[in-house]
Amino acid sequence: MEKGNVITNNIEPLYLYYVEKGIFKLSVDHIEGESKTICFHGEGSICPYSLSRPLDGKFQIDVDFFVITAITDIETIRFRPEDFYQALRENPDLSIAMLDYVIMHSNLFMRESLTLSYDSAFVKTCNIVYIYTHYLNKMGINLTQSEIGEMIGETRLEVARSLKKLREGNVIKTSRNCIEVLDSEQLKLYCNPDFVD
Repeated sequence: MEKGNVITNNIEPLYLYYVEKGIFKLSVDHIEGESKTICFHGEGSICPYSLSRPLDGKFQIDVDFFVITAITDIETIRFRPEDFYQALRENPDLSIAMLDYVIMHSNLFMRESLTLSYDSAFVKTCNIVYIYTHYLNKMGINLTQSEIGEMIGETRLEVARSLKKLREGNVIKTSRNCIEVLDSEQLKLYCNPDFVD
């Protein structure tokens, strides 16, 4: 699957995707046209996991509200929701693994809610740089300052200021739409402790 492909639309049938390589972004589109990135699905994840069981007898996701986009080229295994649901029913270990995955996401959303409410733009920028490079793409971040701002609820200007501070401290190196972490331990010290190992 190529970067930029949207897997939630009104045209094609909905599938679950097991990500072998690459990253999906789940975002929510507001009625006024604003978009908020909710989370990422990287290597080893199932996306969208809401399709893993029927709701009111149907496998569905609100495609007018939730948008799942490939932000890198992606290698996936595609499943029909009905087949994945049957596998969950027949395999307790798979069901427990899926439950663990959903609980992990729920905990991450609660942490995000706290950090977005209380942390500074600098700490939020450090959090996303650390999480993205530590868990999703160890090679660096290929996002614009605006895209990072969208994820953390800050303006592009605040993200630029934060990245400048990290650059000046030799924590990161930047080039066009790319951030490379040079000092992971120092970056970790700048993060909210709830977000790092």
